[in-house]
Amino acid sequence: MIQGDTEMTADLNDVSRRLKKYTMLPVASPVVRDSLQTLGSETVSFAEVAREIERDPDLALQILRTANSLTSSFTGRIHSVLQAVRLLGFKTIRGILLSTVLMDRSKGHPGISELWSHSQMVSLIAKIIARRRGFSWEEEAQTAGLLHDIGKVFFYEEFPEYYQEVFQIGDSKQAEPDWRRERATFGVDHAFIGNRLLQTYGMPGILSNPVLFLHDPPANLLYPELTHVLIVADQMATAMGFGSPEFDFVEEILMEALDRLGLGDSDFREILAEAHSRSLMLEILSL
Repeated sequence: MIQGDTEMTADLNDVSRRLKKYTMLPVASPVVRDSLQTLGSETVSFAEVAREIERDPDLALQILRTANSLTSSFTGRIHSVLQAVRLLGFKTIRGILLSTVLMDRSKGHPGISELWSHSQMVSLIAKIIARRRGFSWEEEAQTAGLLHDIGKVFFYEEFPEYYQEVFQIGDSKQAEPDWRRERATFGVDHAFIGNRLLQTYGMPGILSNPVLFLHDPPANLLYPELTHVLIVADQMATAMGFGSPEFDFVEEILMEALDRLGLGDSDFREILAEAHSRSLMLEILSL
């Protein structure tokens, strides 16, 4: 149940039925479809992927914008699709393509642009944390950050009245995290939906599993460190103002995640400062 004048409920059967529509990725652009297919090859080269993407100027621009927002603080300005593919890696490029498809599907819904900006900032912060901690899965952290809220797109698309009412609340902040309210309304939250979508579209477990346990980290026995990286990145991005103002909510699990990762106050401040230095560029590139 959500706040407001109208009450809305949906049972798990309804949610499950609607999820079946997402068995096939709703790809409108043949270039996106071909690019995803090319990325599925074990022998594909960076140049082949870049050539596929360059067939669609709008998609190429999206890749360049996202690549610059995620990497230019580490590498300098990216000017070509080939350079973007090399620097980001196949996993992140595939994540960008998947995000682009699903985000485009929900264009016009309240909050979708804020969700995209939030996801990009979470991706950037996750990369910063993974690099600082010396984790071997820096690319996976970056990609998981980009995809961690993909389940919200399902709710935007399938239950627009839910989020329309949420955004009509106005300037008042929510008294609890959005995932708790989703569970109360739908029986599942966006993390569960996101995990299902990522599995459906062939994303590996190192990306889908941490998304599932994002709001229940002790239950994740396979990738606990990556889950905690996402928690910290998600909460830091929210605290920085990247996200919907209605969901400006920093959770208690942040402190536990910082402790599990061995990040102290000075680490937190340094990560925040580095992420903040990138925020203006991210806003410009998202225009």
